[in-house]
Amino acid sequence: MGKTRVNRRLESFYGAITSVDAILRALARDRQEESTVTAADLYTRSLDCQNLGGFGLLERHAALVAEYQALGARQRVLDIGCGLGGPGRYLADRFGSAVTGMDVLPMRVQAAATLTQMVGHGDRITYCQGDATRLPFPAQQFAQAWLLDVSIHIANKAALFGELARVVQVDGLLILHDQLGPLPPAMRPATRRAPYIAPALPQLVRYVEGAGFRVLTWRDTTDLVLPYMQGRREELRQGMERGAQAARRQRRLATITAYIEALGQQGSRTGVLIAQRTA
Repeated sequence: MGKTRVNRRLESFYGAITSVDAILRALARDRQEESTVTAADLYTRSLDCQNLGGFGLLERHAALVAEYQALGARQRVLDIGCGLGGPGRYLADRFGSAVTGMDVLPMRVQAAATLTQMVGHGDRITYCQGDATRLPFPAQQFAQAWLLDVSIHIANKAALFGELARVVQVDGLLILHDQLGPLPPAMRPATRRAPYIAPALPQLVRYVEGAGFRVLTWRDTTDLVLPYMQGRREELRQGMERGAQAARRQRRLATITAYIEALGQQGSRTGVLIAQRTA
């Protein structure tokens, strides 16, 4: 797949936070003892969970999903926009799920695969690079599809949810977390750097249900996302360095501050939507 302008923007946006070495350095600072790295060592510290809210919100998602469908051993789960792979490794590690992770950026796929092999989950998780609006899977392959803070970067919502409806089994679940639109002016430091296409909740529901899902619930998550982002901002402020690294941190700080201002002062919300594939 050739690099589109959108992909180049995403590559630039996520490149600064895609580093296996940085994850391992952070883990080494946090652990006094030397031992084998486990999946839980990474995801419980949110080192590989770059979804809004990190590990804490990931656990909330799983608890909500369990209200509608058990997360069981060997259950096939598609993790769209898998990033560094933390959420997928969490599902495989905690519930025994068979996870397929997919991301549009090759560097993210490579980093996720490296970490998965490192923690010994290569038999439970596979990865591929691809476009979420043209999924390379046969119909009805997955019991669940997870999209954590991914759909906001995809313009063609109809194609996205149409493809998800095609590959999710009847009665299977769609688990989607994202920020809702319209995005306030405070988000401009983020929207200048990467594509952000955020529908309001009624429009999002129309996209999802128009594709063949039935929305079961939507839960506001701003109460967890906002303090998480505030904590990330403080970590970045305390870790400022000089040179190129400082410039990357400053850009990341500006993006996180944009989220904080948008979610805290201007009424924008984040939430998780659970929907079921209809016949």
